[in-house]
Amino acid sequence: MDANELLKRYENGETKFFEANLNGVNLFGADLIGITLNKADLRNAILIFSYLNRGILNQANLVCTKLSGANLNQASLISANLHDANLHGATLQGADLRNANLTLAYMLDSNLMNADLRGANLSGANLTGACLRGANLREEKRMYSASLRGANLHKADLRGADLTGVDLSKVDLSGANLSEATLRYADLSDANLSEAILYNASLADTNIGGANLKGANLMNARLQRSNLIDAELTGVNLYGAIMADAKLTRCQMSGVNLSFARLNRVDLSRANLRGANLTEADLVDAYLARTNLTGANLTKANLIRAEMSSTNLTGADLRGAVMPDGTIND
Repeated sequence: MDANELLKRYENGETKFFEANLNGVNLFGADLIGITLNKADLRNAILIFSYLNRGILNQANLVCTKLSGANLNQASLISANLHDANLHGATLQGADLRNANLTLAYMLDSNLMNADLRGANLSGANLTGACLRGANLREEKRMYSASLRGANLHKADLRGADLTGVDLSKVDLSGANLSEATLRYADLSDANLSEAILYNASLADTNIGGANLKGANLMNARLQRSNLIDAELTGVNLYGAIMADAKLTRCQMSGVNLSFARLNRVDLSRANLRGANLTEADLVDAYLARTNLTGANLTKANLIRAEMSSTNLTGADLRGAVMPDGTIND
């Protein structure tokens, strides 16, 4: 079928084109709202600036298809193959992309707000500047397991996104906005989160080992039981963060702001907190073996029962701090 035949039949009221062969057709700017193209072959097709709102393209073959600027709002693309497709600036707001193949897709500045991406494979996709606010990538019962290995999410908008259990290891999330996002049980090991905004994000039970969080904002974030071993946290803002039972062994945390943070039972052994701000932080039962707190501000911090026998406190300010034995430092 060629483009003229498809457009003519669509204009005459026909909307269902199951398994249509449209390989390489040019449908630039076409109005195909609500069309059904299940299992259609649209490889290498040109659909730039086309209108596919509420289209049904389940299991369609869209490999190398040009969809830049296309409107796919509320479209159904379940198990569609979009490998190496060009979706630059496309809008997919509220689209259903469950189990879709988006490997190596070019999605610069695309709009995926509230899209369902459970089980989608985004490995190697370029999502720089994309908006994923409220998107659902949650892993569920092994039925949906989204993959973003090697994806580029630099400066992506992920506010409020559900990324529970998602594999984000080694992903570039530098400068991304993850405020209010849910990342419980996610794997962020060796990820690049420098300058990222994680205000009030949920990161409990998350693996962040070896990640780069330099200059990130984690104000009021929840990091209970998370693994941050060997992470780079220089200059990070963790004001008011909840970090009970977190593991921060060997972390680089110079100049970090941990004022009013809750760090009960945290493991900071061999961590470098030179010049850190720990004003009124809770460090009850914290493990501070060979922790470097040189020049740190610990005024009014609660250190009761903390293990500090080998802690370096040279030049630290401990005025009003509750010491491990319960006494208050003058």
